[in-house]
Parts: sequence; C-alpha cells; structure tokens
Amino acid sequence: MKSSFFALAALMAAGGQAAAATPGEICVQDLRAIPSFLLENDTGARQHLAQKGQAYFDLALATATTAAAGAADSKACDAILENYVGMWRKGHLHVKPGSAQDVAKPSPAQPAVAGQAAPSKEPSLQVLSETTLLLTLPSFHGRYRTAMATLLDTHQTTLASHSNWILDVRSNGGGSDATYAPLLQWISSGEMLNMGAEWLSTPANIDGQEKVCPLLAPGDQNCAAFSVQAVAQMRTVKPGDYAPQNDGGVISYTRLSPPELHQPARVAVLIDKACASSCEEFLLAARQSFHVKLVGRNSYGALDYSNLRLHALPSGVRQLQYATSRSARLPTLQVDLGGIMPDIYLPPPKDDAARAQEIVRVQRWLEGGSLRPAGI
Repeated sequence: MKSSFFALAALMAAGGQAAAATPGEICVQDLRAIPSFLLENDTGARQHLAQKGQAYFDLALATATTAAAGAADSKACDAILENYVGMWRKGHLHVKPGSAQDVAKPSPAQPAVAGQAAPSKEPSLQVLSETTLLLTLPSFHGRYRTAMATLLDTHQTTLASHSNWILDVRSNGGGSDATYAPLLQWISSGEMLNMGAEWLSTPANIDGQEKVCPLLAPGDQNCAAFSVQAVAQMRTVKPGDYAPQNDGGVISYTRLSPPELHQPARVAVLIDKACASSCEEFLLAARQSFHVKLVGRNSYGALDYSNLRLHALPSGVRQLQYATSRSARLPTLQVDLGGIMPDIYLPPPKDDAARAQEIVRVQRWLEGGSLRPAGI
C-alpha cells in the first residue's frame, strides 16, 4: 500500500539530521517512526487505515509534522504526538513520556480538591444497610490483585449476609483481568462464555510480551506463565499473522464454582464513560449473570484492541504504547464504537454531590424503592 503516506515518511527520513539538536527535530524524529511501526505491529492500525482512508492519514501526518517541527519543548511534543496517535484510535494507543519503567507505573489517583489527599485506588467495602453493601473498585491494575482477593476472602461472612450488592466501577480505567477474576465467582450464574482474542505475531510484539511482566508485575508467576504461553502461541505462526491466545480456539465456556457461602440476589454495577479496557471486559463478563444489571452510562470504548505493550521511540525519552491483540468478537460485536451500553441509563451527574447520590438511588432501588432522583 505504497502512497504519499509512506513517501512523506521517507522524505522526512532522508532529510533528517543524524543527531537532532532542537526539540522540534527530536519531535519529528519520533513522529516519523510511528506510522510504519503501527502498520506492522499494532492490531488495529491496518483496519483503521482501511476504514478512514489514506487521505485522512496523509493529512493527519502532514499536520502533525508541521506542529512537531515547531515544538518548543518536550512537553509540547508529547501533546502533539498523543494527538496524532489519537487520530488513529481514541483508546489503547498512546505516546507516553519517560522510560518503560515510568510508563508501567499505575497513574496516581487525583484529589477532588487541590491540596487534599488523593483517594486510594485499592478496592474497598462499605456496608450501607442490613441488606445492601457497596464495593468500590477504582482500578483493576495488576498491583491490586492481591488486595481484591484479600478483601473478598476477609469479608466472606459480610458479603454472604447481604443480598444486594452495588459494584462501583465508575472511573475505573482497567488494568488486568486477573484482578477482578475472584469477584466473578460471587456474581456469576455458573457458566460464562468468553470470545477470547488473537495475538499479532511480529518480532516487536514478541519482544514486548517477554518484557511486560518484569515491568508490570515483577515476580508474579501467573503473569510469567501467561507471557510464556503468549510467546509460544505467537511463534506458531509466521510474522505478520494472527495466532489464537489459546490452543482450544477463540470461544470458550467456563464453569465457575460459587463460594460455599450465599451469592447476592441482586447486583447493580455502576458504570460511566471512564470505565475502560479491563473494566469493560469485566462488564461483558458480569452482564452474563442473571443477577446483574449495568446502571449508568456507556463505557469508554477501548477494548477491541488490547494487551498494550511498549516500544521506545527513537529519542529514547518517550514510549509508544500500542495493542498486540484483537478481540475475536470483531467485526460483529465492536465495543470501541460507542462503549458498552447500560441496562438502565442514568443521565450524567452535574456535580460530585449528584454523583454520590447515584449510589443512594441505586441502593433505594435494590431495596424495593425507586431510582427516581430526590425531589422528583
């Protein structure tokens, strides 16, 4: 697919200096490395090119090149490159400043008010009434996997004695499916269908897979085993081809053994636009239960292309974060187009007080009352 898109990249490469001296030259150097790398290694790039057209990406690259050449500093360049990759895909594709170790750290929670302490991203439990409890799940990052398992294990009696659960995953940006896995046995109806995904096999993707566990979960044997299996699957096909994540195929049916104690009778999962990635994978799993309703607003829509890995851009001061797998749901069930719809829609809250009231309203509804806002 040779065109002006590649011609422009080649022209920049030929005219570039061996050692970029200015922030603008460094920025252009990183920019010109992105499109060809994406088309070879990112699982969504070729599909995006086919959908949006060559002219769209020619213009995007030309516009970004002009902006990059005029970048006054590294921070300005970061914004330009992040905007450029956003022209390819709105989620699961980023340019991050810093080293691979810097990028792998989970983003800290931000305080609601300047000067206040940031809220914790660890899972927490709050008993709301004799029948209803609230599980707040701000993140599914791998570092919270032990905290999730410990919470569920420590509070088994409390969990089993409350028939109504509210799971608050608003603003949960995702992380690892393994983090929420212990929760599924509590809320599932027994069997779960998983469509699975496929790996794109390339040398860069295999290299990224081999490095991911030391970055994200050093010493985690489950992560290491997953990585070894992924690399083995990638090596069963030729470079540039796709391989199923598992030998058994892309569709699987899993039986989940419920805990010995009672499962909740009613589960409401509060969702919003900031629920993304593994948070959305959780929604797809949770909504298969007869006991679960999704309440709130559409999720973000960043799930079709996933398993992000890092690639150092030429400058060495920023990383390209891109997708190495694609969902087997494609093209018939696309999440990225508009996110996952709730079963029951709630309009966006106007402020923090209205956001907090959503929990009160859902509790009232689970306990036999109404979702209607107070005063209406």
